[in-house]
Amino acid sequence: MKYIILAISSLTFFVACKKSESISFQFKPIEIQTKASIRGLHVIDENNIWLSGSEGSVFRTEDGGKNWIDCTIDSESDNDFRSIHAFDSKHAFVLGINNPAIIYSTNDGGSSWQRADSLSAPGLFFNSLKFSNKMDGMAVSDPVDDQFFVIQSQDKGKSWQRCSTLPNALDGESNFAASNTCIEYIEPSHAWIACGGSTVRVFYTKDNGQHWQVANTPFKSNQKADGIYSICFKNHNNGLIVGGNYQFPEQNDRIACYTNDGGTTWQLAQTMPSGFRSCVQYFSNNNDTIAVAIGKTGFDYSTDNGINWKTGGTKGYYTIRPIPGQFKGYVAGSDGRVTLVTIIIE
Repeated sequence: MKYIILAISSLTFFVACKKSESISFQFKPIEIQTKASIRGLHVIDENNIWLSGSEGSVFRTEDGGKNWIDCTIDSESDNDFRSIHAFDSKHAFVLGINNPAIIYSTNDGGSSWQRADSLSAPGLFFNSLKFSNKMDGMAVSDPVDDQFFVIQSQDKGKSWQRCSTLPNALDGESNFAASNTCIEYIEPSHAWIACGGSTVRVFYTKDNGQHWQVANTPFKSNQKADGIYSICFKNHNNGLIVGGNYQFPEQNDRIACYTNDGGTTWQLAQTMPSGFRSCVQYFSNNNDTIAVAIGKTGFDYSTDNGINWKTGGTKGYYTIRPIPGQFKGYVAGSDGRVTLVTIIIE
């Protein structure tokens, strides 16, 4: 293993929230010795963070980013690990976009990796992998034989089976592997899969995939790259979807929706994010909740569950994750960029 010492600098963006209250975002970039494009990000707590990306790259830290451990899988140098899920500093899964698709697991903090499963099919392209708890996992690929290729595990990722109960995909419908967030999966049995392309829909299940339903959304869907790039839920009822078109990141026509009924129906945001956004997450300090959506051209935030979005700044990344229970988190993006983000309310 290789230990990497980082250097920290800071940059602060300030935005007004109310006349009596303001919200500021403080960014502290972390220098890490890689130029990989990072799309996989898992924040366990304020000390333990895992990253994954292009060229088979995997990194982790046990001390909040002061030192990084290089866990790269050298045999996968031509793969892009856009999906990662970790349980602690020792146990994690990574999944790339290559076909055949190999799910790798580690039980020793990335010192060694084992093949948990290997899958192959025409058109296979995995976009996201999530666990709702230590037992139940789910991953989704673009459609194979007119159905999204969803696999599930109920034994801590030791074995995976295809779920065949989803409604058929429409012609031209797909997912986006932008930030490992086209799946949301929360206990006890709720999961959502966000789509785009020819139509923009959300598939959802309330019983761990035994039955699925699909909801239409008012998202723009004029081009192949239009659609939902990220989905997140605060609880079983309140959720957000964001996206747009990465080829036209300045466009913000119908690129964000919210739901208050568990994804059965979706409403357009009244005030849109300022451009294409590839990841959205809820930040909570156990008293207040703020949603943050980020993309390669900047970020936005919402204090009313996605009804209205306010521009936060032009700092751009691919993916974002909160530290549980804190108004802090990490963002990651191109050229190995990793940054600690702190939300300050005054």
